[in-house]
Amino acid sequence: MIRGKYYWLLFTLLVSLLTSCGDDDYHYPSVKLEFMTAFSGEDGSLKSVLTDEGEQYPVLENASKLTIDPNSFVRIVSNYEPVKTVEGVAGVKLYAVLGTISPFPLPAEKFENGIKTDPVELQSIWMGIDYLNLLLGIKAQDGKHLLHFVEDEVVKEESTGLVTVHLTLYHDATDDVLAYTKRAYVSVPLWQYAEEWVRKVTVTMDIKIYSGETKTYQFDYIPKN
Repeated sequence: MIRGKYYWLLFTLLVSLLTSCGDDDYHYPSVKLEFMTAFSGEDGSLKSVLTDEGEQYPVLENASKLTIDPNSFVRIVSNYEPVKTVEGVAGVKLYAVLGTISPFPLPAEKFENGIKTDPVELQSIWMGIDYLNLLLGIKAQDGKHLLHFVEDEVVKEESTGLVTVHLTLYHDATDDVLAYTKRAYVSVPLWQYAEEWVRKVTVTMDIKIYSGETKTYQFDYIPKN
């Protein structure tokens, strides 16, 4: 898995499905674009994926050729097509695959240069399996943007089985020119808060948007212990 103090921004996933002109019988495959968790085998190739609907499928074909550390997992965004083997086993064909920005939240003191909250455009935010997903629009030109999550507070109540986590979206635009809006695919890992006694994690996230306002979003994460 990719590790590090910061994850540098990965921009728009571009996928072109090509067809030859004049081929009236060609039909585009039924391709979906979704956040998923991908799992590798002993050789590092992707062997299966878990969708945010809770469905797990074998990877029958990986057109992206992406490999990761052996016997590990990674959070991805992928164009994929549901397919079946000749025996009728359901699986997926992965086309383009992009690793999401998914570092573990860190307390404020871990950010040596202070907390940066340059604005973003929040296009969508929703709860997936073990992750909080964000689709962001970032105004940029050609500079490197840094995204992370600041763990402002964690409150644990073992008597009730409740955990409350307060997060802030870290964004350092590094003085880049605000020229074009590009997409960033972001997933906050939450399973590290799911100790055996935890029955619910309430996650609150503050996100600064381009109007200058800070928006606050709250979700409940129910661990499958």
